[in-house]
Amino acid sequence: MKLGSWKVKKMYIYLSAALLLLIGAGLYTYWKFEPSAHFRNAAIPVLAVPEQEAAAPTTQNETGQTDPSPQNPTPTDSKQTSFNILILGTDARDNEASRTDVIMLAHVNSDKNTISLISIPRDTQVNIPGVGYTKINHAHILGEMNGDTHTGTIASIQAVSNLFSCSINYYIKTDFEGFEHFIDTIGGLDINLDKPVKLTYGHKTFPAGDNHLSGAEALDLVRERKSLPGGDSGRQANQAMVLKEIVRTVIRPQNITKLPSLISQVREDILDTNLSDSDIISLAWMAKDMKEDDFQYVQLPGHSARAMDPIVKSNLYYWIPDMEEWAESSQHLLED
Repeated sequence: MKLGSWKVKKMYIYLSAALLLLIGAGLYTYWKFEPSAHFRNAAIPVLAVPEQEAAAPTTQNETGQTDPSPQNPTPTDSKQTSFNILILGTDARDNEASRTDVIMLAHVNSDKNTISLISIPRDTQVNIPGVGYTKINHAHILGEMNGDTHTGTIASIQAVSNLFSCSINYYIKTDFEGFEHFIDTIGGLDINLDKPVKLTYGHKTFPAGDNHLSGAEALDLVRERKSLPGGDSGRQANQAMVLKEIVRTVIRPQNITKLPSLISQVREDILDTNLSDSDIISLAWMAKDMKEDDFQYVQLPGHSARAMDPIVKSNLYYWIPDMEEWAESSQHLLED
């Protein structure tokens, strides 16, 4: 065999090996991060089920924190590709006890690339065992009083599971400071407002149209309620709008390449989550390919009322959920 011919063969062997490695790496990346493949192969946890159906002993999540879960934390269907994520925003600053100002339940179908986001008013009246009918945002502070901030998370997860008679699989919780800092880390948010929003306490008005908001300004927007025509309903809509814009901003080409460092920042700015790094990357991958019709947003139906609160022993404003209307109009959003 001629030396030149052997060199050519060696080159082809090396190129073939390199190509096989690239294909293998691509298949591994697809298997690991492509949303439906990733979550189909993951052991999706079940952190809470309605209390009337099952008790909730505890297990350790991968960050070493205690999570609520049923006796078997893995799904019964190994090909499950849909799950529920509870999103909590607390009003805590520093180490003070906190209530949940933002409560949203996201139903994710990674096979269909769809997300249904349900806003839950913080004043929603729910029955907390051992306490009675009180506001759902009291669940967190009651949990903290009986343990720590993660105990508050557990209590909030269980309250939402009971309300919707559904399982909760993942959760994300942040506070004012973490929210502000993360928004600033991704360069702020571009928000388009249908109408001007006047801040009740900020002595500022966000004009109708395009606004570029810093972290502090975005926080002001999602907290504003009194000046909005719909009151708390308007605030919930703004919270959903800001959440969607956070996702859009994170998956922009200039940010998607920074995702590993952004995940590290998420770990610093988010107080508590059981999503792994690969879960977060997979969800970002999914969001990148979503169209507007793939994202649905609803608010929990109901009506306003006043009632005696068993904790503060006085009449408080409540949002009384209409679960019959919910079952007729929107319950399917948690079943796809």
